[in-house]
Amino acid sequence: MDCFYAQVEMRDNPLLLNVPLAIGGLPGTRSVLCTSNYLARTFGVKSAMPTDYAVKLCPNLVVLTPNFKKYSEASEIIQAIFHKYSSVVEPISLDEAYLDVSSVENASQMALEIKKAILKKTGLTASVGVAPNKFLAKIASDWKKPNGLFVIPPASVENFVKTLPVKLIPGIGKKGKEILDSLNIFTCADIRITPPEILEHYFGKFSYELYQYSKGIDHRDVINDWERKSLSVETTFSVDIKDEDILKLELADLHCEMLSRLNAHFDEEGEKKIKKIFIKVKFNDFSKTTCEETIQFNSKENWQDQLPIDNFKTLLSHGLQRKGNAVRLIGLGVRFLTQEEINPVQLSLLPFCA
Repeated sequence: MDCFYAQVEMRDNPLLLNVPLAIGGLPGTRSVLCTSNYLARTFGVKSAMPTDYAVKLCPNLVVLTPNFKKYSEASEIIQAIFHKYSSVVEPISLDEAYLDVSSVENASQMALEIKKAILKKTGLTASVGVAPNKFLAKIASDWKKPNGLFVIPPASVENFVKTLPVKLIPGIGKKGKEILDSLNIFTCADIRITPPEILEHYFGKFSYELYQYSKGIDHRDVINDWERKSLSVETTFSVDIKDEDILKLELADLHCEMLSRLNAHFDEEGEKKIKKIFIKVKFNDFSKTTCEETIQFNSKENWQDQLPIDNFKTLLSHGLQRKGNAVRLIGLGVRFLTQEEINPVQLSLLPFCA
Protein backbone atom coordinates (compact mmCIF):
# COMPACT_ATOMS: atom_id res chain seq x y z
CA MET A 1 0.00 0.00 0.00
CA ASP A 2 1.16 3.57 -0.73
CA CYS A 3 2.10 5.42 2.51
CA PHE A 4 -0.66 3.35 4.09
CA TYR A 5 -1.35 5.07 7.42
CA ALA A 6 -1.07 8.53 5.88
CA GLN A 7 -3.24 7.53 2.93
CA VAL A 8 -6.01 6.28 5.24
CA GLU A 9 -5.97 9.62 7.08
CA MET A 10 -6.05 11.58 3.83
CA ARG A 11 -8.96 9.47 2.60
CA ASP A 12 -10.92 10.19 5.76
CA ASN A 13 -10.07 13.90 5.91
CA PRO A 14 -9.83 15.68 2.52
CA LEU A 15 -8.25 18.71 4.21
CA LEU A 16 -5.07 16.60 4.55
CA LEU A 17 -4.80 15.80 0.84
CA ASN A 18 -2.47 18.66 -0.09
CA VAL A 19 -0.43 19.13 3.07
CA PRO A 20 2.79 17.42 4.16
CA LEU A 21 1.55 14.73 6.54
CA ALA A 22 3.26 12.25 8.86
CA ILE A 23 1.96 9.60 11.21
CA GLY A 24 3.79 8.98 14.48
CA GLY A 25 4.59 10.43 17.87
CA LEU A 26 3.94 14.14 18.33
CA PRO A 27 6.76 16.72 18.39
CA GLY A 28 8.34 17.14 21.81
CA THR A 29 7.72 13.53 22.82
CA ARG A 30 11.04 12.14 21.51
CA SER A 31 9.08 9.81 19.24
CA VAL A 32 9.63 8.64 15.68
CA LEU A 33 7.44 8.57 12.57
CA CYS A 34 5.66 5.49 11.23
CA THR A 35 5.27 6.92 7.74
CA SER A 36 4.76 10.13 5.77
CA ASN A 37 2.88 11.08 2.63
CA TYR A 38 4.69 11.75 -0.63
CA LEU A 39 4.54 15.53 -0.27
CA ALA A 40 6.32 15.29 3.08
CA ARG A 41 8.93 13.00 1.53
CA THR A 42 9.96 15.78 -0.86
CA PHE A 43 11.27 17.58 2.27
CA GLY A 44 13.27 14.51 3.31
CA VAL A 45 10.72 13.32 5.88
CA LYS A 46 10.61 9.51 6.11
CA SER A 47 9.63 6.63 8.36
CA ALA A 48 11.64 5.89 11.54
CA MET A 49 12.84 9.50 11.59
CA PRO A 50 12.64 11.33 14.95
CA THR A 51 9.57 13.57 14.85
CA ASP A 52 11.44 16.62 16.13
CA TYR A 53 13.99 16.31 13.32
CA ALA A 54 11.23 15.83 10.73
CA VAL A 55 9.60 19.09 11.86
CA LYS A 56 12.93 20.89 11.42
CA LEU A 57 13.11 19.61 7.84
CA CYS A 58 9.47 20.52 7.17
CA PRO A 59 8.15 23.23 9.54
CA ASN A 60 4.63 22.93 8.09
CA LEU A 61 4.50 19.18 8.69
CA VAL A 62 1.17 17.95 10.08
CA VAL A 63 1.76 15.08 12.53
CA LEU A 64 -1.05 12.75 13.58
CA THR A 65 -0.81 9.98 16.17
CA PRO A 66 -1.55 6.51 14.74
CA ASN A 67 -5.06 5.10 14.75
CA PHE A 68 -4.25 1.40 14.48
CA LYS A 69 -7.88 0.32 14.82
CA LYS A 70 -8.73 2.20 11.65
CA TYR A 71 -5.64 0.89 9.82
CA SER A 72 -6.37 -2.70 10.91
CA GLU A 73 -9.92 -2.46 9.60
CA ALA A 74 -8.66 -1.33 6.19
CA SER A 75 -5.99 -4.05 6.24
CA GLU A 76 -8.56 -6.78 6.89
CA ILE A 77 -10.50 -5.72 3.80
CA ILE A 78 -7.32 -5.71 1.72
CA GLN A 79 -6.20 -9.12 3.00
CA ALA A 80 -9.64 -10.54 2.18
CA ILE A 81 -9.18 -9.31 -1.40
CA PHE A 82 -5.79 -11.05 -1.59
CA HIS A 83 -7.33 -14.36 -0.54
CA LYS A 84 -9.87 -14.14 -3.35
CA TYR A 85 -7.01 -14.29 -5.83
CA SER A 86 -4.60 -16.68 -4.11
CA SER A 87 -4.76 -19.38 -1.45
CA VAL A 88 -1.10 -18.74 -0.55
CA VAL A 89 -0.74 -15.28 0.96
CA GLU A 90 2.15 -14.22 3.22
CA PRO A 91 1.34 -11.02 5.12
CA ILE A 92 4.42 -8.95 5.94
CA SER A 93 2.65 -6.17 7.81
CA LEU A 94 -0.71 -4.40 7.82
CA ASP A 95 0.02 -2.92 4.41
CA GLU A 96 2.13 -5.46 2.55
CA ALA A 97 1.96 -9.10 1.47
CA TYR A 98 3.36 -11.66 -0.96
CA LEU A 99 0.94 -13.66 -3.12
CA ASP A 100 1.92 -16.89 -4.84
CA VAL A 101 0.19 -16.76 -8.23
CA SER A 102 2.49 -19.20 -10.03
CA SER A 103 -0.49 -21.23 -11.27
CA VAL A 104 -2.13 -18.18 -12.88
CA GLU A 105 -1.92 -17.76 -16.64
CA ASN A 106 -1.76 -13.93 -16.60
CA ALA A 107 -0.35 -12.58 -13.32
CA SER A 108 -0.09 -9.04 -14.69
CA GLN A 109 -3.82 -8.93 -15.43
CA MET A 110 -4.52 -10.30 -11.96
CA ALA A 111 -2.38 -7.53 -10.46
CA LEU A 112 -4.51 -4.92 -12.23
CA GLU A 113 -7.68 -6.55 -10.93
CA ILE A 114 -6.33 -6.57 -7.36
CA LYS A 115 -5.45 -2.88 -7.58
CA LYS A 116 -8.94 -2.03 -8.84
CA ALA A 117 -10.59 -4.14 -6.15
CA ILE A 118 -8.61 -2.47 -3.38
CA LEU A 119 -9.43 0.99 -4.71
CA LYS A 120 -13.13 0.14 -5.02
CA LYS A 121 -13.46 -1.43 -1.57
CA THR A 122 -11.23 0.95 0.44
CA GLY A 123 -10.63 4.07 -1.63
CA LEU A 124 -6.87 3.42 -1.31
CA THR A 125 -4.16 2.88 -3.91
CA ALA A 126 -1.65 0.04 -3.95
CA SER A 127 1.59 -0.53 -5.82
CA VAL A 128 2.16 -4.05 -7.14
CA GLY A 129 5.28 -5.87 -8.28
CA VAL A 130 5.02 -9.00 -10.42
CA ALA A 131 8.14 -11.14 -10.73
CA PRO A 132 9.44 -14.73 -10.65
CA ASN A 133 10.48 -14.57 -6.97
CA LYS A 134 10.02 -12.65 -3.70
CA PHE A 135 13.25 -10.64 -3.99
CA LEU A 136 12.35 -9.21 -7.39
CA ALA A 137 8.64 -8.81 -6.63
CA LYS A 138 9.45 -6.66 -3.59
CA ILE A 139 11.74 -4.42 -5.64
CA ALA A 140 9.19 -4.22 -8.45
CA SER A 141 6.48 -3.12 -6.01
CA ASP A 142 8.58 -0.09 -5.08
CA TRP A 143 9.63 0.72 -8.65
CA LYS A 144 6.61 2.76 -9.78
CA LYS A 145 5.22 4.11 -6.49
CA PRO A 146 2.69 5.50 -5.88
CA ASN A 147 -0.21 3.63 -7.48
CA GLY A 148 2.21 1.65 -9.60
CA LEU A 149 2.40 -1.68 -11.39
CA PHE A 150 5.77 -3.02 -12.52
CA VAL A 151 6.35 -6.42 -14.09
CA ILE A 152 9.67 -8.25 -14.39
CA PRO A 153 9.13 -11.20 -16.78
CA PRO A 154 11.60 -14.10 -16.46
CA ALA A 155 13.24 -13.15 -19.75
CA SER A 156 13.98 -9.66 -18.41
CA VAL A 157 15.53 -10.68 -15.09
CA GLU A 158 19.14 -10.66 -16.27
CA ASN A 159 19.07 -7.15 -17.77
CA PHE A 160 17.09 -5.78 -14.81
CA VAL A 161 19.28 -7.24 -12.09
CA LYS A 162 22.77 -6.53 -13.36
CA THR A 163 22.43 -2.75 -12.96
CA LEU A 164 20.47 -2.98 -9.72
CA PRO A 165 22.05 -0.98 -6.83
CA VAL A 166 23.30 -3.23 -4.04
CA LYS A 167 21.42 -1.19 -1.43
CA LEU A 168 18.18 -2.76 -2.72
CA ILE A 169 19.29 -6.29 -1.79
CA PRO A 170 17.51 -7.61 1.34
CA GLY A 171 19.93 -7.86 4.23
CA ILE A 172 22.13 -4.99 3.06
CA GLY A 173 21.79 -2.22 5.61
CA LYS A 174 23.85 0.87 6.31
CA LYS A 175 26.95 -1.02 7.47
CA GLY A 176 26.74 -3.56 4.66
CA LYS A 177 26.46 -0.77 2.11
CA GLU A 178 29.54 0.93 3.59
CA ILE A 179 31.53 -2.30 3.25
CA LEU A 180 30.44 -2.78 -0.35
CA ASP A 181 31.24 0.85 -1.18
CA SER A 182 34.75 0.38 0.23
CA LEU A 183 35.17 -2.60 -2.11
CA ASN A 184 33.90 -0.58 -5.09
CA ILE A 185 30.85 -2.83 -5.33
CA PHE A 186 27.87 -0.71 -6.34
CA THR A 187 25.68 -2.96 -8.51
CA CYS A 188 24.71 -6.60 -8.70
CA ALA A 189 27.04 -6.96 -11.68
CA ASP A 190 29.92 -5.86 -9.42
CA ILE A 191 29.04 -8.58 -6.90
CA ARG A 192 29.22 -11.26 -9.57
CA ILE A 193 32.82 -10.43 -10.52
CA THR A 194 34.01 -10.18 -6.91
CA PRO A 195 36.01 -13.22 -5.72
CA PRO A 196 33.81 -15.34 -3.40
CA GLU A 197 36.48 -15.40 -0.68
CA ILE A 198 36.33 -11.60 -0.40
CA LEU A 199 32.55 -11.60 0.00
CA GLU A 200 32.80 -14.44 2.54
CA HIS A 201 35.44 -12.55 4.53
CA TYR A 202 33.09 -9.61 5.07
CA PHE A 203 29.65 -11.25 4.98
CA GLY A 204 30.21 -14.83 6.17
CA LYS A 205 27.48 -17.28 5.23
CA PHE A 206 25.33 -14.42 3.89
CA SER A 207 27.84 -14.08 1.02
CA TYR A 208 26.21 -17.06 -0.74
CA GLU A 209 22.75 -15.43 -0.60
CA LEU A 210 24.31 -12.14 -1.70
CA TYR A 211 25.72 -13.79 -4.80
CA GLN A 212 22.41 -15.52 -5.53
CA TYR A 213 20.49 -12.25 -5.25
CA SER A 214 22.99 -10.58 -7.59
CA LYS A 215 21.88 -13.09 -10.25
CA GLY A 216 18.20 -12.54 -9.51
CA ILE A 217 17.86 -15.90 -7.76
CA ASP A 218 15.67 -16.32 -4.68
CA HIS A 219 14.34 -19.73 -3.68
CA ARG A 220 12.28 -18.57 -0.70
CA ASP A 221 8.70 -19.81 -0.77
CA VAL A 222 5.64 -17.70 -0.07
CA ILE A 223 4.64 -18.87 3.42
CA ASN A 224 1.07 -18.59 4.60
CA ASP A 225 1.56 -20.26 7.99
CA TRP A 226 3.90 -17.68 9.48
CA GLU A 227 5.17 -18.45 12.97
CA ARG A 228 5.87 -15.72 15.51
CA LYS A 229 9.44 -15.95 16.81
CA SER A 230 9.48 -13.26 19.49
CA LEU A 231 7.36 -10.84 21.49
CA SER A 232 8.61 -7.61 23.06
CA VAL A 233 7.60 -4.25 24.50
CA GLU A 234 9.57 -1.03 24.81
CA THR A 235 9.30 2.59 25.85
CA THR A 236 11.08 5.82 24.93
CA PHE A 237 11.61 8.25 27.81
CA SER A 238 10.69 11.93 27.58
CA VAL A 239 14.11 12.73 29.08
CA ASP A 240 17.27 10.64 29.19
CA ILE A 241 17.70 8.56 32.35
CA LYS A 242 21.03 7.56 33.86
CA ASP A 243 19.95 6.34 37.30
CA GLU A 244 19.83 2.52 37.20
CA ASP A 245 17.26 2.32 40.00
CA ILE A 246 14.83 4.52 38.04
CA LEU A 247 15.43 2.43 34.93
CA LYS A 248 14.59 -0.73 36.88
CA LEU A 249 11.31 0.83 38.01
CA GLU A 250 10.48 1.55 34.36
CA LEU A 251 11.49 -2.01 33.52
CA ALA A 252 9.00 -3.34 36.05
CA ASP A 253 6.14 -1.56 34.28
CA LEU A 254 7.27 -2.99 30.94
CA HIS A 255 7.53 -6.43 32.49
CA CYS A 256 3.85 -6.29 33.51
CA GLU A 257 2.87 -5.16 30.01
CA MET A 258 4.88 -7.98 28.43
CA LEU A 259 3.25 -10.62 30.64
CA SER A 260 -0.17 -9.27 29.69
CA ARG A 261 0.64 -9.41 25.98
CA LEU A 262 2.11 -12.89 26.35
CA ASN A 263 -1.05 -14.07 28.07
CA ALA A 264 -3.19 -12.69 25.23
CA HIS A 265 -0.87 -14.29 22.68
CA PHE A 266 -1.06 -17.68 24.39
CA ASP A 267 -4.86 -17.43 24.55
CA GLU A 268 -4.97 -16.76 20.83
CA GLU A 269 -2.37 -19.20 19.52
CA GLY A 270 -1.76 -21.67 22.35
CA GLU A 271 1.12 -21.81 24.75
CA LYS A 272 4.62 -21.95 23.29
CA LYS A 273 7.98 -22.74 24.78
CA ILE A 274 10.21 -19.74 25.41
CA LYS A 275 13.91 -20.28 24.79
CA LYS A 276 15.37 -16.85 25.64
CA ILE A 277 14.64 -13.61 27.41
CA PHE A 278 16.27 -10.33 26.35
CA ILE A 279 16.49 -6.64 27.04
CA LYS A 280 17.29 -3.80 24.63
CA VAL A 281 18.88 -0.50 25.60
CA LYS A 282 19.21 2.57 23.37
CA PHE A 283 21.55 5.24 24.75
CA ASN A 284 21.31 8.99 24.27
CA ASP A 285 23.81 8.86 21.39
CA PHE A 286 21.41 6.41 19.62
CA SER A 287 23.80 3.48 19.99
CA LYS A 288 22.08 0.24 21.02
CA THR A 289 22.88 -2.95 22.87
CA THR A 290 20.97 -6.16 23.51
CA CYS A 291 21.52 -8.69 26.29
CA GLU A 292 19.83 -12.09 26.31
CA GLU A 293 19.75 -15.25 28.39
CA THR A 294 18.75 -18.80 27.53
CA ILE A 295 16.21 -20.19 29.98
CA GLN A 296 14.61 -23.51 30.85
CA PHE A 297 10.92 -22.94 30.30
CA ASN A 298 7.96 -25.23 30.97
CA SER A 299 4.92 -23.55 29.46
CA LYS A 300 2.44 -26.00 30.95
CA GLU A 301 2.46 -24.73 34.51
CA ASN A 302 2.91 -21.34 36.18
CA TRP A 303 4.61 -19.85 33.14
CA GLN A 304 4.52 -16.30 34.53
CA ASP A 305 6.61 -17.41 37.52
CA GLN A 306 9.26 -18.62 35.10
CA LEU A 307 9.84 -15.08 33.79
CA PRO A 308 10.74 -13.18 36.99
CA ILE A 309 11.52 -9.48 36.80
CA ASP A 310 14.87 -10.05 38.55
CA ASN A 311 16.24 -11.91 35.51
CA PHE A 312 15.46 -8.92 33.30
CA LYS A 313 16.99 -6.52 35.86
CA THR A 314 20.22 -8.52 35.77
CA LEU A 315 20.32 -8.30 31.98
CA LEU A 316 19.65 -4.56 32.21
CA SER A 317 22.63 -4.12 34.55
CA HIS A 318 24.87 -5.98 32.09
CA GLY A 319 23.66 -3.78 29.25
CA LEU A 320 24.23 -0.54 31.15
CA GLN A 321 27.79 -1.60 31.98
CA ARG A 322 28.65 -1.65 28.28
CA LYS A 323 28.34 2.11 28.05
CA GLY A 324 28.14 4.89 30.62
CA ASN A 325 25.72 7.05 28.70
CA ALA A 326 22.24 8.02 29.80
CA VAL A 327 19.41 5.95 28.31
CA ARG A 328 16.59 7.09 26.01
CA LEU A 329 14.84 3.74 25.44
CA ILE A 330 14.57 0.33 27.06
CA GLY A 331 12.70 -2.76 25.98
CA LEU A 332 12.36 -6.38 27.01
CA GLY A 333 10.94 -9.51 25.49
CA VAL A 334 11.10 -13.24 24.85
CA ARG A 335 12.14 -15.46 21.94
CA PHE A 336 10.06 -18.54 21.21
CA LEU A 337 11.25 -22.03 20.34
CA THR A 338 10.12 -22.53 16.73
CA GLN A 339 8.57 -25.64 15.22
CA GLU A 340 11.66 -25.96 13.02
CA GLU A 341 13.79 -26.20 16.15
CA ILE A 342 11.41 -28.64 17.84
CA ASN A 343 11.14 -30.86 14.75
CA PRO A 344 14.26 -30.20 12.64
CA VAL A 345 14.35 -31.38 9.04
CA GLN A 346 17.54 -32.75 7.47
CA LEU A 347 18.18 -30.84 4.25
CA SER A 348 19.55 -32.63 1.21
CA LEU A 349 23.05 -31.91 -0.09
CA LEU A 350 22.28 -33.43 -3.50
CA PRO A 351 21.46 -30.09 -5.21
CA PHE A 352 25.02 -28.94 -4.44
CA CYS A 353 26.68 -32.05 -5.85
CA ALA A 354 28.14 -31.92 -9.32
